[in-house]
Amino acid sequence: MKDVLRLFAFSQNICSNYGGFMIQLSGVRKDNITYLPILEDFQKHFFITARRIRYPVIAGINIKNFKYFNQIYGFENGNLLLKRMADYFCFLNPDCRLAARIYGDHFIVLIEAYTSDEVGIQEELVIICREFSKEANQEFPQVRIHINCGAYFVCKQDKQIDSIMDRVRYAQKENKDDYKSSVTFYTEELEHKILCESRVIPMFEQALEDGRILLYLQPKFSIDEQKLIGAEALARILDKDGDILTPGYFVPLLEKSGMIIELDRRMIHLLVNQMKEWLRQEIELFVVSVNLSRLDFLEEGFLDEIIRDIDQAGIPKQFIEFELTETVFCENLDEVIRQIERLRALGFRISMDDFGSGYNSLDVIGMVPADVIKFDRSFVLHSLKSKTGQEVMRSLMEMFQRIDFEVLCEGIETKDEEALVYACGCNQIQGYLHDKPLDVHVFEEKYLGRYVNNA
Repeated sequence: MKDVLRLFAFSQNICSNYGGFMIQLSGVRKDNITYLPILEDFQKHFFITARRIRYPVIAGINIKNFKYFNQIYGFENGNLLLKRMADYFCFLNPDCRLAARIYGDHFIVLIEAYTSDEVGIQEELVIICREFSKEANQEFPQVRIHINCGAYFVCKQDKQIDSIMDRVRYAQKENKDDYKSSVTFYTEELEHKILCESRVIPMFEQALEDGRILLYLQPKFSIDEQKLIGAEALARILDKDGDILTPGYFVPLLEKSGMIIELDRRMIHLLVNQMKEWLRQEIELFVVSVNLSRLDFLEEGFLDEIIRDIDQAGIPKQFIEFELTETVFCENLDEVIRQIERLRALGFRISMDDFGSGYNSLDVIGMVPADVIKFDRSFVLHSLKSKTGQEVMRSLMEMFQRIDFEVLCEGIETKDEEALVYACGCNQIQGYLHDKPLDVHVFEEKYLGRYVNNA
């Protein structure tokens, strides 16, 4: 494949003689944009063609942000880009034996590989995808174009084209990075993972209905006083087998599906009811933070609903802190900031979570009216490795405190880490050094009388 990359040059005057790109098929119906066979005819001729190939590889290809491309450049240029993809990956690719446009920007391509070495073929596909992206980005610089490719070596025992294409889709779903072209080959382990993920949403919906969403609290501590100063509300799911599922298992998929709104709504409901109960018991309240996602700000009426619930419960707003990450500001920035200003004006606290984990942390903080900056564990550990890193961290702490931000370091697990962040100017920490997230009833028993009532 490397030898033919030079044939793939982007050109307005690209050759229209496509006759030799694949085994000649008679009576093939063609897509009216790319002139590739339609999917039905691809499927009809797939096995006949694949059996003539020593190492058949089927690849699914799509543009990761094609919808955005159409918004910026329009549908006419979108169709032009689709034609270029057909030229690049199919018509001008001497290794292509059969191809089709499935729908939109999604293509399926049968390739004759030169070896059975999966790693080698993956590397070649990566090169081709990135070369295409490079050429396309030169012509359309306002949108970063990247190719998502999933591939599968067709076996002699394969009999169903639908199952083969499912495997290609499984491989494509594994490519999570939207900022570079990537290629993944199908494995049985990958299929198992995807199938497990497909069960998460139904499992969550059932847990929501059954009341198996649990409120956990992780304490936050003052270093110099060694006492509780607050907590973070964290979600857990009790599955039907009695196992406790942590957020890493379900939150990414809930965010992707949009169901994160329902999780956040339930978590705020659980927290408000718990704080209402503490008030009833005359337990002194403390600040509890709870996460808000990007979609919460885009969901009409969501913030009005939670504000009303908090007011009806009689919870003083200064005891509720909303934690935000950079992803909150990915779109509708002006509206999101307006809503944050509204929350803060009502008396709620705002915390910027995971500082140092992204590329634009300082830019985001400069725009957002917040009360607390939470330093991400990865940033903290990296900074503590050297004197220079510690000086940078100390300077950041001083800067934030000078402009009236509180600072907290999360993920602190050892006494040495605690001592170092304290030396850098941070007095608030959260992490396994003091405690893991606890079931709310365990948290009550362990901390409320000991710390809050004696504060």
